[in-house]
Amino acid sequence: MTHVAGIGASAGGLEAMLALFAAVRPTGRIRYVVAQHMAKDGHDELVVRLIQRESALPVVLATDGMTLQTDTVYIIPSGKDGRVHNDTVALCDPAPHHVSTPSVNTLFASIASNYRGNGIGIVLSGTGVDGAQGCRAIKAAGGLTLAQQPLEAKFDGMPQAAIDAHAVDQVLPVQGMADTLATRFPGVPAIGWLPPGGRMAVPTMASIEPSAPVTRPTDPAMVELQQLLRQVRQATHIDFGCYKEDTLLRRLEKRKALLGITTAEAYQAHIRHDPSELHALQRLFLVSVSSFFRDRESFAVLQKALADHLAHKPPGEAFKVWVPGCASGEEAYTLAIILRELLAQHTIHRAADTMPVHITGTDLNPEALKTAQAGIYRPAAFKEMDEQLLARHFQRHGDGWAVHPELRECVCFERRDVLSGPPGGNTQAFDLVSCRNLLIYMKTALQDQLVTGFHQALRVQGLLFIGQSESLSFVGNSLFAPVNHYHRLFRKRP
Repeated sequence: MTHVAGIGASAGGLEAMLALFAAVRPTGRIRYVVAQHMAKDGHDELVVRLIQRESALPVVLATDGMTLQTDTVYIIPSGKDGRVHNDTVALCDPAPHHVSTPSVNTLFASIASNYRGNGIGIVLSGTGVDGAQGCRAIKAAGGLTLAQQPLEAKFDGMPQAAIDAHAVDQVLPVQGMADTLATRFPGVPAIGWLPPGGRMAVPTMASIEPSAPVTRPTDPAMVELQQLLRQVRQATHIDFGCYKEDTLLRRLEKRKALLGITTAEAYQAHIRHDPSELHALQRLFLVSVSSFFRDRESFAVLQKALADHLAHKPPGEAFKVWVPGCASGEEAYTLAIILRELLAQHTIHRAADTMPVHITGTDLNPEALKTAQAGIYRPAAFKEMDEQLLARHFQRHGDGWAVHPELRECVCFERRDVLSGPPGGNTQAFDLVSCRNLLIYMKTALQDQLVTGFHQALRVQGLLFIGQSESLSFVGNSLFAPVNHYHRLFRKRP
């Protein structure tokens, strides 16, 4: 028997989905359809890429008439509502009264009508009440409804509305949802798929009893991970204890697969033979991957905000930027390019030499910092960068490009743990903190600690720029007001 699971989310929902699909495993029994509230130009392909990066299941952008396959995630595109019928997706223009699209209620109602007791409704983080009515329909039809635990959700409006409507069977953290789906709908994973730890999980009669305790298939892998984290800390003096375990586990499995190693014992033997493996694992955990103008439209939004900020700066005062987790330097140089371009515009009436720009990039990865300091990059790093900007700010260097000396003067790099505070130890010293795609790897408590530190490091009206797949918690939203929520640009609250 196969099932269709509808997943509804809004603000903060992308982060919840990343965690959910990182934990969900193939069973051969469930098809997943996602209604994530998005603006009409909601960067559909980016959402698909972000979820696919974490998901063990294939993720595709749904098209009208597409046939649903088990163990596949279908994302309803922005500007459309989606329904499911006869194992296909039907896309249509949203109804005029739908404030947010894709509509969760529309998707859930079609699941209830067409799949009855084989329907599943899952409500994740989001504002508003969309999904409550749809959950009621699925529950009335005999299906299963789940809501994210409001205390875990970044925004509890949607899950709380479904709970208040008495339309939810279980209120769970995201990991609990994955465990519930595995327990309630056991099946045979696709051939060749192995859960973390490398051992095939075989369902037993005990595992499908509702009252039976759930044994996470990642438990043996967690034991291995904790041992490796201690070894990495001893070898490199870097502590990954505050990173999300699921993220580290996926990178560990990729590393072992690359080496052709399938067991913890074999990996320990490899480390004894080659202790430098712990340094390789440390570099893999740090993920020093970037490019110039990554998420170009977000940088366009930032540029407009920076233009306004620069126009109100006192004469002669330096513009200071901190880029924690700067990796190999592309983001720091991108910000230098934007600021120099703005200062050169006639509308600001300032020259770069009358308003110095000081950008400090910090990171823990010495190899990435070496690349940043050299300032030489391959052509692939410039795929989202305008050719005219490339010609103005870079010089040919063999097969690649080198940062122009004038641009290099604006930027310096430092090996520094983000937890140790801002470079220079100064509070209220920076106009902008750009920390993109670092928070998502941290546990919630550490995210709040970092965001609080960013608030202290920023001047009055300073800007915080985070990654598209990241969001601020209650603590973060109390410290920062959105300038552009979709593009994750915030301004320091007084």
